[in-house]
Amino acid sequence: MYTDLSSAILSGGKLSKWFKLNRGVRQGSALSAKLYLIFINDLINELESSNKGAFLYDVNSSSPVQADDISLIATNHESAQKMVSICEQYSESWSFSFSPTKSKLLQFGKKLTGPDIFLYNEPILSVKSATHVGISLDTSMKTMDRTLKACRTLRATTASVIRSGIHPAVLNPIVCAKIIRQVCYPKALYGCEIWGKLSKTETLMLERTHHYVCKFIQGLPRRTRTDMCLSLIGWLNLDSFINERKLLFFGRICNLPQIAISFRILVRKLFELKYFNQEYTNCASDFSKDCVDILYKYHLSDYLTKFMDSGHFPSQRIWKRIVHRSIFEYELKEWQQRINIDSDFNIFKKIHKVFQPHPAWTVALDFPYLRKQANYIVSLCCLVHNTNSDSILCDKCGKLFTDPCIHAISSCDYLSDIRDEFWCELLCLNPITFSAFLGSLDDEDFCYILLSCETEFELDYRVIVYIFLVILDLSLIINSVSK
Repeated sequence: MYTDLSSAILSGGKLSKWFKLNRGVRQGSALSAKLYLIFINDLINELESSNKGAFLYDVNSSSPVQADDISLIATNHESAQKMVSICEQYSESWSFSFSPTKSKLLQFGKKLTGPDIFLYNEPILSVKSATHVGISLDTSMKTMDRTLKACRTLRATTASVIRSGIHPAVLNPIVCAKIIRQVCYPKALYGCEIWGKLSKTETLMLERTHHYVCKFIQGLPRRTRTDMCLSLIGWLNLDSFINERKLLFFGRICNLPQIAISFRILVRKLFELKYFNQEYTNCASDFSKDCVDILYKYHLSDYLTKFMDSGHFPSQRIWKRIVHRSIFEYELKEWQQRINIDSDFNIFKKIHKVFQPHPAWTVALDFPYLRKQANYIVSLCCLVHNTNSDSILCDKCGKLFTDPCIHAISSCDYLSDIRDEFWCELLCLNPITFSAFLGSLDDEDFCYILLSCETEFELDYRVIVYIFLVILDLSLIINSVSK
């Protein structure tokens, strides 16, 4: 609430005279929204008491309201006109008006003929699609356009953020990924909590866009294997991100007061699923059925059973931790199974064994000038190595080899001087047991440890950084042999 303020209007480059504002409420403030809800509450009560709107089971769901966006749900033209008339009479008694031009009429299901719906003697325009509280509604119930829009928005917002200066060539991919994840993904996937079950085509479209963004921020080629690029930055697939949002929204509803309409509807839908064997809930867009399927997928059905038996559900903070842990464990297991049965990952699974950002990216956070070298090491990790017995002739030394990394480190005569310096640096590392451990490894294991940038030895952070600097010499060696 403000008092004794002055205001002026700027239009066309000209400023009006200043005038007094004796008292009022700032637009967008918390008090403004609270006072509006108090003001409009009588209208909502009047709409519900008319019993003209739609009922879901025994719950009156005729007039959902979000801030100043009011939607009326009716099952026929007569009921819809009656509810609009109630709104019209209420606005006239309180000296305000609704906008007929901004009002839209959507008819879902089989289209029925009937008279127009009038507001202030003006017909409300009937449309096939409209946006309510930022969510697109389509009378055809088709979701492909919504998915295409999400893909375009994700690409466009990512490009916009990068053009603003947050570019992988400047920032560490970990920082870039965090900014894009917090800015671009919520905008592109707004309202995904109430999306129904996606088709395989829609899921593929979203995942391809997600993979494109992941590869771009790491500077990896577009044909890099998906399970490689996602794990190197610590990202899960997009389907798990959407499922997490759905489960968190499900948890918020379960923690609502029992008199809340959303809570009452959800409880009735859950019991219908339990006792009627899903006879009436085979629709792909059914929120409750989708949530139940996701709960079973991530082995969280015990919480659902406890909620239906006793009404108890974890708090939002605890539920968030439970959901995050369960999804990560499930996706990690799936990722490990995929890379274990794919021959393209025979080398990669020895290099990167955990689903978290590669140590090269982590060290480059503290040493930004090493970002380019870190990118080269990560790119080497993503190579699909030659796993058959075919040998390649080295045009530098004339020897045959199967893996260029191992050949450059262990046997290429052309790089003997550089390799000797490289080994001297490694053998000077403390403790001596670590140097002895490195010297005892065969050529393959030694190469994999260098590319992984990590070891089981408990080393001081400064030593780890120094090891990383030495490992960067590996990129110089391999780069030399590849030219």
